[in-house]
Formats: sequence, structure tokens, C-alpha cells
Amino acid sequence: MKKIYQLVCTSLFLIGSFSSCDDGSLSHNDVNIPDPVEESDEDDGYSSEPTTNSILRIQTGTDNRHQEIDGFGCSFGWMEAVYGCTQREQIMEDLYGNNGLRFNIYRGEIVARSLQSDGSFNYHENENFQYAADSPELKRLWETDPRFKEYAQLWCVDRTSKIRDDIYYFFSVWTPPVVWKTDGGDGEVTGGSGSFNSEYSQEYADFLASFGKAFKDRFGINVYGISGWNEPDQAMGGWDGCIWGNQQMADFTCDYLRPALNKKGLNDTKIIYGELPWWTNAITWVEQSLNNKPELVDAGIVAAGHGYSTVAQNIKPMQAAEDKGVHVWQTETCDDKSRDETWNDAMKWAQNYQGYLMDARVNAIVWWAGARFCTSTGENLLQTNTWDFSTSYYRVDRYYSIGQFSRYIPRGSYRMDVEKISGKDATDKLPGELTASAYIKDDTYTIVLVNNSKTKAFDALLEIEGKMFGSMISYTSSSSVKWLRKKLNPSLSGKRAVTVPKYSVVTITGKFKEKGTQTDN
Repeated sequence: MKKIYQLVCTSLFLIGSFSSCDDGSLSHNDVNIPDPVEESDEDDGYSSEPTTNSILRIQTGTDNRHQEIDGFGCSFGWMEAVYGCTQREQIMEDLYGNNGLRFNIYRGEIVARSLQSDGSFNYHENENFQYAADSPELKRLWETDPRFKEYAQLWCVDRTSKIRDDIYYFFSVWTPPVVWKTDGGDGEVTGGSGSFNSEYSQEYADFLASFGKAFKDRFGINVYGISGWNEPDQAMGGWDGCIWGNQQMADFTCDYLRPALNKKGLNDTKIIYGELPWWTNAITWVEQSLNNKPELVDAGIVAAGHGYSTVAQNIKPMQAAEDKGVHVWQTETCDDKSRDETWNDAMKWAQNYQGYLMDARVNAIVWWAGARFCTSTGENLLQTNTWDFSTSYYRVDRYYSIGQFSRYIPRGSYRMDVEKISGKDATDKLPGELTASAYIKDDTYTIVLVNNSKTKAFDALLEIEGKMFGSMISYTSSSSVKWLRKKLNPSLSGKRAVTVPKYSVVTITGKFKEKGTQTDN
């Protein structure tokens, strides 16, 4: 019990017979306030008997088990926007903290400037980067020093490493140093001119491996992956880029990058392979690479692609990688063509994530910009109030719909099929726009329901093949509520049901038990 000691000099008459100490405070045992009650996921009563006959059933057979989940995260290609925000600590908590999205994947950048004129590498990891966001020193860096970007990344990595210790960090390269390209143009940020010159394969591999070792040593992080490219088949737009050939990338991965990582003691670091801008092109690229260079599997790759301008029917599996046991990541996505902060946009992204998990069978999904200032695109999850030195931010609605996945689907769980059975009555039908996915890890389960119907809410019984639910909590996001928590107790007959509002995402979590245990109803 917690004790409260209060001054009572002018209010002794309010406490009547309470005894007091010489200093005028209440005695130690006079005022008692119960300890706060922690929210429990355990059942604490019974619900009314459900009237619906519609069923959502998790199927647990081996034929219904699909990919293992590696996690969810975002990129810090706009890390400067975070570094210059006075609310930057809270931004990182909103992205990676337990009360936020609980991201466990971080995508950063290896910048070309890290190559020095004498051929050495300098990643600035041992320099002072802990400047206050509103300090004159940081603003001078912004105006005069190209290290501002590198310092921003160092700060972001340092901060996330203090928030949680289970993050998979991976780092991509938008362009190699210009001197290692066939035609670098007039500088190292020239919008994508030039291709990689394979004569410098050893130097480039050492550059990437040295970066991974430097960051692992400096921050004690899990450098889960290194990607030596970003959108290598196009290198388009007004940002850094570099063209790679398919065979060129495969040879570099096996013959140079894998050995260089191993030499630095990064034997467990994966090579994030591909990262093409369009998902269908990435599927073709990975298949061609694996056919021409089967050794890629032994090189420890993760097959990767981006999800730009991808319509639902093109969200397909990377079958060639899946067949060889290679994990598949969708490593960048956002709306780069229009800006919409409404719940319509949030539902679009909920269905997109559901599609990549159910139809493409990816192991991980990574959003583009965790936080930045946008005016014409939907690139971010958190909107800062200015581009450079901001003082506030807010959560865009898609933040919440994506959180319905990232907060509740644990790493190491396996996706399972969900059978949807509509009731016979016309009023008891499941919406045709409903998608349902489920995930099991040990004795825990997660179900994600995306109801894209703008007119039909529904109730459904929840079942799991061969097992019984031991506890059940739902979290609901719609235009009116966000991550609304509700305990779903069983009825007296042992049935459990969920109510899913129209145009909403509902995630259900809990533990299950085997049938026949003593605690069964």
C-alpha cells in the first residue's frame, strides 16, 4: 500500500480522529491508497451468449502454416527531420516504444561521404553527435557541415538502442562513392547517374563491412543486414542512385561482400538482396539471380523489394526465394504521389499490409519515413510541423492502422490460415470486403481483421482448431477510436465472439490451451 503524508496545519478539523506527528503530517498508518491495479489479460467474468452463427476459425494444421514473421519497422532516409525536432525523443518512443508502434526493424543509410580522399573510411561514430535539437551548434552544422546527416543517424541509432534491445538494424546504400562508379557525374548526389564499376568490388565490400563493424562496436547493436544498393534497376529521381546488373549484383554478393562481412566477424549479418522499387520487378530479379547463382542461398541473403505503385493483384510471393527457404522482406513503401491523412488512407494501408502478409507471404514490412514534414506526399507516419528544425508533430491516421499489425504480431510467430464461415441468415453474413490473418507463437495467438466495408459491421464467433482460448483481448481502430482495448470473456457455454465495426481494423490477441486440460470450461 502507498502512504501519503499531508500537511494539516490549517485543516486538522477535516481529519477528525486521525492522529498527527509532531511536524504536522499524518502518522504513517493514517492514509492508505491502494496500489494501482495492473491491467490483466486474464478472463475475469462471463459475456452474454453470442447470437451470431458466423465463425472465424484459426486453422492449425501443417498445411495452414506459412511464413515466420521477422517484424515491422521504418526507414530513416529522412533522419535529419528527426534530429532537428525538439520532440525527437518522443518521436522515437512513438515509433519504437511500447506505447507506440513497437517497431523492431530499423533501416538506415551508408553514405558515400564516408570514403575519405586518402582511401580510408570514416563513419564519424566516435565523434560528438549529442547536440540539442534547438542548439546554435546544431543549426550551424545544418548550414555548413555535411556531417549533419551522419550525426542524425548516429543519434537515431543511439536512441533506439536505448529504447529496445531486439531491433534488427539494416543499412542500405543509395550510391557508392562516386569514384567507384563508371560515370558518377559531377558529384556524389547527382540523382542517379552512373553504374557500379566492378573493378572496385573489393574496396566497396570492405567499405560496407567496415561500416557494419563500426556500428556494431560503437552501439552494441544487431547489424542484422547490409544492402549495397537501393532500387538498382532504375536509379531514378532527384536522389542518389546507382545502376547494377543482375549478374553483377549476384557475383558481388557471393564473391566479395559475404567474405568481407565474415572477415569482420559479421558472419550472422544478412545481405539484403535486391530492393527494387516495384514489387513485380523484384520478384523477377530475385528469381533470375537464384537461377543463375544458386550460391546466393549460402551467402545468407534476404530477398527484398519495395512496394511502390503496386496494385493488389501484383502483390504476389517471391516463390523462388520461398522455395529455397530464403526470407522475403518488403523494405520500403509509402504513398509518394499524393497526400491523404484521412481514415480512408489508413484503411488502404491496412489492406496493403494484410496483402503483403497473406498474398506475398513476406516475413517483414518496412515503411519509408518514420517522421518528416510532408506537403504533397504520404511518406510519413509522424508529421513534423516544419522540415528542418521542428517543435511539434502529430500522428497521421495510417500510424494507427499500421500499429494494428506492428504492435501485436510478435517476431517468431508463424502466419496461419483463417477460415471464414458466414451465418445462414442474410443479416449474419460476413462482409465480402473482410480479410483475416492469424499468427501463432508458442501458446499465444494474434488475429488481424481488416473490414473494408463502409456499411457493414458484424459479429463473429472465434475458434481455433484443436485448442481452446485461454484469454482474449481485442484492439480496435476506426475513424472514431484508436487501439481501443476490450477484454473478450467467454460466455457460460465457452463461446467467444468479437464485434467488428464497419471500416475498421480489429486485432485480437491472447493465449490458448490444449483441449482436455483441467481448466477447460
